[in-house]
Amino acid sequence: MASKRIVFHQDAIEVRQYEFLVSSIRDKPLIHISQINEVNLNTFPPTIVVNHNEIIFIETKHKPEFISFVKQTGLKIEDRFDVWKAINEVFLETEFTQHHYQKTMEDLIKNGFTEDEVVNIRKEITEVMEGWASVAWEWNYLGHYDLLLNKKQAYLLHFPRDFYWWTMEIALRNYGT
Repeated sequence: MASKRIVFHQDAIEVRQYEFLVSSIRDKPLIHISQINEVNLNTFPPTIVVNHNEIIFIETKHKPEFISFVKQTGLKIEDRFDVWKAINEVFLETEFTQHHYQKTMEDLIKNGFTEDEVVNIRKEITEVMEGWASVAWEWNYLGHYDLLLNKKQAYLLHFPRDFYWWTMEIALRNYGT
């Protein structure tokens, strides 16, 4: 029997194998509840913010166990606007109305971005994201996790640390507001 990649303890989550080698939890896989600042169950996969600066993805197959852990420990659940979902929606193979795109841009601006910045971020990730919608985990959702997985596929073992932390800064732009 294969060992579990994520183990839920009474007051900690142990992430034994994490996909992103540049993550801070690779060296310290035991995340105590005091390090968990928020939980978002509406991202895909579900996420936690740790140490106010990093989003950690909890594999979807662990969601029921994760929800039980969150309830048991009383962790703060947030439904913060999903910045990367909004930024990445232009890469979905879905036709949206012009009104929808305007609303998305307005939402991004409300969450700390300028229109020029969104355009530049999208340019920066175009090569990584174009064509990947067809292999996304959810047919109508391209989020932060998808972006990082796509970048990981492109770079294999040489995943760029600066890119990882750049995506975290963007994802957490509206954190704590």
